[in-house]
Amino acid sequence: MNNLKRWAFLFLGLVPVMISMTTCAPKADIPPDETDYVAWTGISGFEQPVWSPDGTMLALKEFKDPQAQEHTRLFLYAFDHQQTIPITGTMRDYRAISWSPDSLKLVVAKINERKYGKDIQVVDLRTGQITTIGFGEGAAWSPDGQSIAIYLGPKTNTSQGQFSIHLVRPDGILIKTIPLPIAPTPITWYDEYDGMSWAPDSQWIALSIMHWSSDNKVAGDVYVIDVNGDKFRQITTEGWNREPTWSPDGKTIAYIAMAPASIFGRVYLVRPDGSCTSLLSGALMAQSLSWSPDGNQIAYEYKNGVYILDFKKKLTSGSLPYASCR
Repeated sequence: MNNLKRWAFLFLGLVPVMISMTTCAPKADIPPDETDYVAWTGISGFEQPVWSPDGTMLALKEFKDPQAQEHTRLFLYAFDHQQTIPITGTMRDYRAISWSPDSLKLVVAKINERKYGKDIQVVDLRTGQITTIGFGEGAAWSPDGQSIAIYLGPKTNTSQGQFSIHLVRPDGILIKTIPLPIAPTPITWYDEYDGMSWAPDSQWIALSIMHWSSDNKVAGDVYVIDVNGDKFRQITTEGWNREPTWSPDGKTIAYIAMAPASIFGRVYLVRPDGSCTSLLSGALMAQSLSWSPDGNQIAYEYKNGVYILDFKKKLTSGSLPYASCR
């Protein structure tokens, strides 16, 4: 049974809207200098693409205008059929999608309307069951499948004012707490989760934290920390940097450096030790990133359209300074 039919079969009795497959409006926005490397998937009206570990699907979040106060659902996009299907039947507000390594489950953060923060939930794609395993601001599943990292900031942490990561088992049982040695921001500033990604060896975590003030000053940096909490480093230094994603070979972290007064930014590459920072493209703008499992491509979202950049082709073309860092 192919992927799309398999998901449709599994959810047909659980999600009434499953019969209505979502098709995508024709729209593409590719910089002229990147047409040799970038292809539009045909997907529009979605954001936060996350590649499945088996390489056959993208998990997506439905886009809704933030001003409309509407809820969003989660979808799957099957590459073989080039169609999207909803995997959550009720309208919810979801953030921070991460796959289990077997591509059978997702861990997501769902807005909790009763208090600041989000319910961390595991979605079983075989049964449709959704299980709440914790509370925080964002989560990411380790590549070895043994643990889920949950980020807690000053407003969600029981230790007021502190930053930390809780490592839990997939069933929510706490393994350990990793304090983050990040200085508290002034009381007039607000801190928010801005992305998290595991290294492929499951021994390191990259994360970003956004800070913004009451007078709308925004900053954010990318950090890496080992799972023992012994080694911690900041690998970006200026501006608002977000959405780090670790390459499958472990050599590179891609992240977005936000442009002033924009919800999009330019994509940069950096070594995990903070060296060799390089611009991926001067023209390409993005809001979220995800590597393909083989490390040859990067899925990204721009203006609610989902695109695929051929990283391997660009790396070997001679047009990418970062090639010398590999």
